[in-house]
Amino acid sequence: MKRLFTHIIITVALFLIIASGLDLLYSTVYVNDKPRNKVQLVANLTNTHIDYIFLGSSRVENHIDCDQIEKLTGKSCINLGLQGGRLKDYRVLAYLLQNNRVTYEKIFVQVDYSYNFDNYSPLFLAQIGPFVNRNNFPELLKEELQKEVNSNIPFVRYALNEKAIGFRETLSQFFEKGVKVDLQNGFVPLEGVGTAISGHFPDSVNYPNLALEEIITLDPDSTILFAAPYCNSSKTRNDFMSSLQIKYPSLHNYIDIFDNVEGMSVNCGHLNANGAQIFTGILTKDILLD
Repeated sequence: MKRLFTHIIITVALFLIIASGLDLLYSTVYVNDKPRNKVQLVANLTNTHIDYIFLGSSRVENHIDCDQIEKLTGKSCINLGLQGGRLKDYRVLAYLLQNNRVTYEKIFVQVDYSYNFDNYSPLFLAQIGPFVNRNNFPELLKEELQKEVNSNIPFVRYALNEKAIGFRETLSQFFEKGVKVDLQNGFVPLEGVGTAISGHFPDSVNYPNLALEEIITLDPDSTILFAAPYCNSSKTRNDFMSSLQIKYPSLHNYIDIFDNVEGMSVNCGHLNANGAQIFTGILTKDILLD
């Protein structure tokens, strides 16, 4: 029995040593100044000024071309839209920008049916995990996110997120393999034409979304809320957005601008490259060149 107990202790100790070593190795590779995704970019961005910053989901990433905005306004711009992003994700990015002394003239936040989501997106949690235990990570968020990403258990955050931050991605990070997204712009154009349903609008608006309230509180004078175009196939779209606009009267609602225009979308919730260029121009002229 004593030998068995000793064997178990040695096995557990070896497991923890190996897991801790792998955790340190993976973290060292990810936490550097050569980002492969937007979460890494924001986490490492310090002491700089960007005139216009856009936060949102794929309905920002695929809809806002910062190169076009820079040409029209002569000011700097970055698209920090995240695939599958949610307001709690944007809240963390907003705090990181503030904590890292990144200043801006205006910060845009995309709001629509995602207003009802009160959790983090899985991909965001995977990508933010390597940074949570850094000394300069905002203390306000550290304890909350440590639980979400299992950062106190060696290597678990990497093992559970193999696709996003596992072995293959770690090798790509280590060898500085290029990425498809131009992180200096952040815009990812889509090709094709279609009207397939992508996402849906709930029957009613849940109040309040505390993550959005915190984002606004960080800099109320510079925060601009907007809703990107979405097809009119959703029966609850207009009612939901009307309720949201009652809550946030300053919300710039572009949800229906392409209702009577064909060929602008690849699916119900995402514009194609041509639609994105037109939408970017409309938003820029309405808000930034008004």
